[in-house]
Amino acid sequence: MKTSIKLNVSAEYIFERLIDSRIYDIFEATGEWVTEDDLTNFSYVSEDDAGQNCRIVLNKVSFAQSYHYQIETKNELISKAYDLKTLAADKVEVTFSQRVKAKSLLHGLRNKTANLFLGWLQASNFRKVLKQIEVGY
Repeated sequence: MKTSIKLNVSAEYIFERLIDSRIYDIFEATGEWVTEDDLTNFSYVSEDDAGQNCRIVLNKVSFAQSYHYQIETKNELISKAYDLKTLAADKVEVTFSQRVKAKSLLHGLRNKTANLFLGWLQASNFRKVLKQIEVGY
């Protein structure tokens, strides 16, 4: 899945909101506060929405430009990326992409079926969340 949205906020603002959320998640999972400088190649274990343990690896954190990470569960490997493109001082285009690689044929089939029927909903919800962040600007 890949989707883009243009927002009337600065790239720095949206990037900081994304990173603040991740830093708090790291604190909740590990009990340690980390700084933005510590995030590239940082790895930790957390729980996914279903309550299962997962390993999260932050692959690329580039201030106000990109934020890429992977989530590995027992059934799949999910790669997510936020790429920010500054259009003006207070205008940014956010491109979100997600790739899911299943570890078994059955999970792969389930993921493809769910994406076929619900992929549009996930993209719509992503845009709504970013619009809410924009309102807080």
